[in-house]
Amino acid sequence: MRTAFNFPLHKTDYGLMLFMCGILMVGGTASAQGEHDHGNTEVPVSAKDLVDPHGHGHDHGHTKTEVKSTTPTPIKEVALPDGLSSAQSMAIDSAGHVWFTEKVGRKLAVYDPEKKEFKTHSLPPSWGKMGFSNMTMGPDGEIWFTVTRWIEGEKEPNILGRFSPADGYFTKYVVPHNTIPEELIVDANGAIWFIASNKNYLYRVDPKTFALKGYSIPTADGNPKSLAADQKGHIWFAEATANKIGEFIPEQGTFREYDLLTQFANPGKISIDKQGRIWFVEVTANRLGMFSPEQNRFDEAIIPTPGSSPVTLVNDDNGNIWFLEYKGNKVGVFNPETALFHEYDIPNFGSLPSDMAIDRKRSLLWFTQSSTDAKRLGMISINEVLAESNKQDNAPQSPSVEKASDGNMSKWLASLVAVIGVATLGGWLTRKSRKGGHS
Repeated sequence: MRTAFNFPLHKTDYGLMLFMCGILMVGGTASAQGEHDHGNTEVPVSAKDLVDPHGHGHDHGHTKTEVKSTTPTPIKEVALPDGLSSAQSMAIDSAGHVWFTEKVGRKLAVYDPEKKEFKTHSLPPSWGKMGFSNMTMGPDGEIWFTVTRWIEGEKEPNILGRFSPADGYFTKYVVPHNTIPEELIVDANGAIWFIASNKNYLYRVDPKTFALKGYSIPTADGNPKSLAADQKGHIWFAEATANKIGEFIPEQGTFREYDLLTQFANPGKISIDKQGRIWFVEVTANRLGMFSPEQNRFDEAIIPTPGSSPVTLVNDDNGNIWFLEYKGNKVGVFNPETALFHEYDIPNFGSLPSDMAIDRKRSLLWFTQSSTDAKRLGMISINEVLAESNKQDNAPQSPSVEKASDGNMSKWLASLVAVIGVATLGGWLTRKSRKGGHS
C-alpha cells in the first residue's frame, strides 16, 4: 500500500530550554559478581528453510498459526525451534548473526542465517529467578542486557548483565541504591547508558572502571524511555508521559527538552539518521515524528493504517524510515524525500511485532514477533523491496487501462447520441401527430 503525504505536515519552532541538573545525584561503582560465570550453552539446532510467506512452509513441529493475509508480501519468516519461546529484544552482530532474547524465558539466542542454525545461552543458575529483558550490542560485539524477575512476587533485580560471545561467559553487575535498569544502549566509546524503571534518572557506566553516574532528568515523572546516541555523543530519549523528547549533553552535564506537536502523542522508540535528525514513533497519535536539532523544528507524518500502534523504528542507509505496527501487524517504510508510505502485511496473523534491527552489510531487516503463538523471526530484503516499491511509484499508467478508458468513453458517447436521437425522433412524431389531428 502506498500513500502520499505532504511532508512536513506540521512544523513549529521552539526556543531551546537549557536545564541544569545535579550531575551526580547517585554515585558509586557497579560491583561485578560472577566473573566468568559460564551459562548453559545448548547444541546448535538446525533451522529449515524460511517459512513460506503464505503459510505453507515447515514450522518445526509447531502448530501452524492462522494466516489471514491475502495481500502478497515480501516478508519471509524463520520458525523458532522447540524449547524457545517468542522473541522480544534483538540486535545483529558484524557477521550478520541475529541475537534475540526470549519474551518469557531465561535464554539468549542467536540465529546464523547462512548455516540456518540456532544456538542458545541460558542465564547461569546462580543468577536466581530472573530472565532477560532488554538487550543491546556494543561496538566490540559484547552484549549488554537488563533482567526482570522470573516469578511474580519476587523483587525486581537491580542488575546489569554482559555476555561475551567469544567465550560464552556472563558477567553480573549489581547497581547500587536499588536502581533497576530497564532500557539501555552502548555509545561509540563503549560507555553504557541506561534508564531505570523506578527512577527519573539517566545513568552512565564507565566501560573501564564501571563507575556509575546518575543525572536527574528535569521533568518529574516523565516516564523516560528509549535511548539513542547521535554523532556528537549526545544522548536522546523519549518522555512518554510528559509528551517530550529529551537531549543530554555529556560534556556539559545538562539537559534540553522539547515539547511535541501533538498532545498525548505517547512518544516511544528513537532512531537518528545520518543528517542528525531525531526520528521517533508516536504510539497513541499513530504518527512518525521527526525533530531537526539544527532547525529546532518538528515534523510529523500520519501512518496510513489507523490505530496501528507503531512500536519501534530504524533508519536505513538511504534515509528511509522503517517501523513496526504492533496492532496493525505490518512492517512499514516511509521515504522522507517523496513523502510516501509503503506497508507490508506480516504473514502471521496477530504476531505483535516488537523489535527490529538492520543488517547493513547485507541490506536485511530483521524483526521479532512477540505473540506467544508466533515463535518466528521476520525478515525483509531492503534492496529488493525498495526496488519494487520504486518501480510501482514511478510506473506510468498502463496502455491497456487507457484503451479501456477510451472504450468506455466511446460507449458512453454512443449511448448519449442514441438517447438524443430517440428523443428528437419522438418529438418530431409528436408534432406530426398533432398536425394530423388538426387537419
